[in-house]
Amino acid sequence: MTKPSFLSTRPLHRHRLRDFGLAVLALVLAVGTPALSACSGEQTAFDQTPTQRSQNAVEDLRRELIAAPYGWRVVYFPKTDSLLYSNPDEAINQTALRGSYGYGGHCFTMRFADDNTVETRADFDEETAARPIVSQYTVNRNSFAQLSFATYTYVHRLANDRFEGASDWLYMGKDPDGNLMFRSANHLLPAREYIRMTRLSAPDETTGVVQKAVDNRLAFEGMVNPQLRIYRGGRTFFRSDYFVKRLVETNQSLLREIKSKRYYLFVFARKRNPIPDYPPKEITGLGSGYTGTEQGLTFRAGLRFDAAKQFYDFERKGNRFEAELVQVYDTLLRSTRYVSKHLHPEGISTGIKAEIYDEGAH
Repeated sequence: MTKPSFLSTRPLHRHRLRDFGLAVLALVLAVGTPALSACSGEQTAFDQTPTQRSQNAVEDLRRELIAAPYGWRVVYFPKTDSLLYSNPDEAINQTALRGSYGYGGHCFTMRFADDNTVETRADFDEETAARPIVSQYTVNRNSFAQLSFATYTYVHRLANDRFEGASDWLYMGKDPDGNLMFRSANHLLPAREYIRMTRLSAPDETTGVVQKAVDNRLAFEGMVNPQLRIYRGGRTFFRSDYFVKRLVETNQSLLREIKSKRYYLFVFARKRNPIPDYPPKEITGLGSGYTGTEQGLTFRAGLRFDAAKQFYDFERKGNRFEAELVQVYDTLLRSTRYVSKHLHPEGISTGIKAEIYDEGAH
């Protein structure tokens, strides 16, 4: 398996790449995006001029954003890498481990108003979860509908060279669950970011979702020795066992990196060191960026079981986080996808489960 590259876009080329990215996305959308929901009015769409279609797309998106009285839960991973630490059979170079971790995500709630203001809460800390920022937004059309945060809000904390976030989001359509999906022009390659909006259904969710997300993330980050097990019945497919968060001086920079980047690597010691308390001679592992949700945790690009199945969403149960994959038939794509049972209890069970638990110091 080709080793993943950790090179990122140079700041000097950001604007040139962004313009090129807009052109590429425009071409893709002109051809069509079958992975997202199709327009129900296809027969009438081409009776309109391109200008009319563009204006309708802008108005439809703006109308939908405003039509959610309690707002939206927004999960935003500005920089993901689907190849990074995704193969548990591949040995990991321990000397290059520090500084190689990927990036995780953030949970927001956003409530859009007709006067072009948006009220936003964020999961950076307890204060940003409790104190909303009211800012200006616009919905315009360039080559496609674009949601822009025109004045400062919490999203702008990620719009820098480190996290490579964006304050202009390009509307890509709805996913099979009806969530609004966006992307930015910051990344030319697919699966390099993740932006999903889910409509909130109750007034207490406007204020409570982000606070619960913070609580669940802190519960995970507060684990002394988090471990991951993936299994079906009595058969274990992957089980981490290495104490990553050792409180020794030489490990402090890695601990800071885990927390600041919101990325965790579950490590398995494939070849142990015969010298007690020394690092293992060979390790493997599974890693992913993470953030809290009101139910538990979500991982992107996910914790891989195999090429077709990944664990994304975990439900908090006491002091553990658990997930079970079920099959759900996607009528739009006419294919089966695998999702967590707590999100789709009607799905067909696969028996494949994962759990994250605290093994404690040893």
